[in-house]
Amino acid sequence: MIKAKRLMILLPLATLMLKGNSAASQQYATNLNDTTLRYNIEKASVISTPKETYQLKQLPASTSIIEHDYLSVSGTRSIKGLSYRIPNLYIPSYGSKITSAVYIRGIGSRFSPSPSIGLYSDNVPYLDKSAFDFEFLDIERVEILRGPQGTLYGRNALGGIIHVRSRSPFAKPQTKIELTGGTYGQLKGAFSTNHYLGDNAAFSLSAFYSRHDGFFYNSHTDKKVDDGDNLGGKLRFNLKLAPRWMMEIGSHIESTNQNAYPYGEYNPQTGRTSTPSYNDTSSYKRILSTNSLQFTHNAPGWKLSLISSYQYLDDQMRLDQDFSPASIYTMYQKQNQHNLSQEAIFKSENNKNYQFVSGLSMFYQDNETEAPVTFGQDGMQRFFQQTFDMLYQSGQMPLKMTVQDQSMLVSGLFSQNSYGLALFHQTTLQRVFTDGLSLTLGLRYEYEEQKLDYLSAATLNLSFNRPPAPMPIPVSIPAQITGNSNQNFGVFLPKIALKYSFGKTGKIFLTSARGYKAGGYNIQMFSDLIQASFMSGMPGSGNSQPEEENGVSQTISYKPEFNWNNEIGYSGELVPGKLSLNGAVFYIQSRDQQIVQFAGSTGFGRIARNAAKSYSTGCELGLEFNPVKSVQTTLNWGHTYSKFTDYSDGRQDYTGNFVPFVPRNTVSATIKYHKEINLSWLNGISTFLQYTGAGKIFWTEDNSVSQDFYSVLDGSVSFYFPNFELSLWLKNMTDVKYNTFYFETLGKGVAQLNNPFNTGMTIRFGF
Repeated sequence: MIKAKRLMILLPLATLMLKGNSAASQQYATNLNDTTLRYNIEKASVISTPKETYQLKQLPASTSIIEHDYLSVSGTRSIKGLSYRIPNLYIPSYGSKITSAVYIRGIGSRFSPSPSIGLYSDNVPYLDKSAFDFEFLDIERVEILRGPQGTLYGRNALGGIIHVRSRSPFAKPQTKIELTGGTYGQLKGAFSTNHYLGDNAAFSLSAFYSRHDGFFYNSHTDKKVDDGDNLGGKLRFNLKLAPRWMMEIGSHIESTNQNAYPYGEYNPQTGRTSTPSYNDTSSYKRILSTNSLQFTHNAPGWKLSLISSYQYLDDQMRLDQDFSPASIYTMYQKQNQHNLSQEAIFKSENNKNYQFVSGLSMFYQDNETEAPVTFGQDGMQRFFQQTFDMLYQSGQMPLKMTVQDQSMLVSGLFSQNSYGLALFHQTTLQRVFTDGLSLTLGLRYEYEEQKLDYLSAATLNLSFNRPPAPMPIPVSIPAQITGNSNQNFGVFLPKIALKYSFGKTGKIFLTSARGYKAGGYNIQMFSDLIQASFMSGMPGSGNSQPEEENGVSQTISYKPEFNWNNEIGYSGELVPGKLSLNGAVFYIQSRDQQIVQFAGSTGFGRIARNAAKSYSTGCELGLEFNPVKSVQTTLNWGHTYSKFTDYSDGRQDYTGNFVPFVPRNTVSATIKYHKEINLSWLNGISTFLQYTGAGKIFWTEDNSVSQDFYSVLDGSVSFYFPNFELSLWLKNMTDVKYNTFYFETLGKGVAQLNNPFNTGMTIRFGF
């Protein structure tokens, strides 16, 4: 584990810089006081992207922008901190950084590596949601587009996209140091700087180290179950190659080492979640490196963007899958992943009536996974010995078998390769019939191929008695499943939108678009297949042949999921400079929905199937009200009503039930007050208060377990001194308790509680 003393490296650096830059520090303090002005300037800044022909706020879609000012004052460190802040955006905590499921308008996925919501960072796509939870470093803003964005962004933008954008190296040069300490051993040190290298080049550099002692104890081991640390950095270099050519190089690396999964048993009678209590360690380690090379050519009336990226992910997960003190079964998963992407985008940039964007997109993904499952002594008894005894007593097995092994390893080696190619074009016609009315038509064709090579094997040692032999007769039953599976799919993703613009910022829009989530493979299914192979190879079973390769392929693979999103929305200022309103109503139809089901009768394996159809309908409301310069307030509310229209798992029909993991309501309200104080030792003070809430959330398809609506209150107060800023912050001020996640294993419910009340202090230096 990385030692906490590394944090102290930043302290002498901060001291030296402050001593040599008192004048610059004074200037920074002046800038800190003008938070309202800075906020308004950023809100009005021109936002140019490689794909959009409008400024983001003028798109015929439901969009939101979260500025750096909010990210800083709210202490938002990653995309998980955005949950509830945007209407119908829900990003629950599932116990580690590998599980970063994002839900928008009821569309989301928690089981597969492929996301349902697309994530981009500085125009680079994140293909696997194992990489979604990274530290925000020197971030300028976060953009959220709700509803399918498949026409321009392709696969896995089924419910929308989140785009994280860094501060430009060509922005005003500045250096910042941030030090944080809080309860539960929370420590963080962060550093960022950007500088010009002449007139045509600039760079930015940022780094951080953080750790915490954890919020939960494992009552079985009497140790913290969720402590950990993170370390990382980011470098960006911009170079003006020619008057119209710009090159950008970006590199972001991050190391994570955490104990994880503070899950406790849930009691359905009392509605309480117990303290975590299990015997095997659950942990997650990750190295994540994201690198990009971008070229941009800006010519009169058009723009060309060439974006290349490479992402490397190496992670290890250990999991006590029964989450109990018994030695039943554990899982170890190690991934070694290489992701490459390339986009070429050509678009218009002018005020003519005809606007367009065309592009070519390619990706390649290589993932080598090692995923062995180990059955412990209690697991051997439960999954094998009890089954053999039952079969013998019922007469289905002629011999009484006795398991000789105290444990058994089921190996799993998987090599998955995916590649895709897409072509897209979108046209916007301005001034259709009248000024202010525009029509957008878009179409994308995307083709993808996937291949999985698999090898899973185990050996079960048994003994049986056969008269007149006086001694038990040993027998070893090997099981091996090996082979490969291939699948491919091509999809068309159309879009149509009408928008009427009025005033400087007002718009009314109507949009209909198709989205899709790629198919894939569920490698966790192989433990069940091995168990079935054992049973078929038992003496007297009459069948010693393993399952055919084609049968395995059909069992472990699932196809793409599709939806249609229809929405109508409004955005504009009701009172210029004071009050703005954003709203939308939507209706989404989903088919071939990827649903996770328990496999077989054992209750430990899970399989994904295209088993359901559903719909989501709802509304969204966003208000910003700034009555005076010193006060800023926001209110965001989202409502989603999502139900299955056709779904049965063969044991029960869930048609008409609510779709799990979809909050009925999400609410966020903030108020920020800033007061300038003209004293020699104090320049100003500001306070920030935030209320968030979500619910009701059903956790199961039969709707038998749910989380009622809950609300959380966070706050902070900041003091601006001549040379630094000091913030005191409080999280979950009322210490409310609720479940962030629930699932069932081995016939019992397991859940994770939210973090309790915690508080701390942050000090920021700038020059």
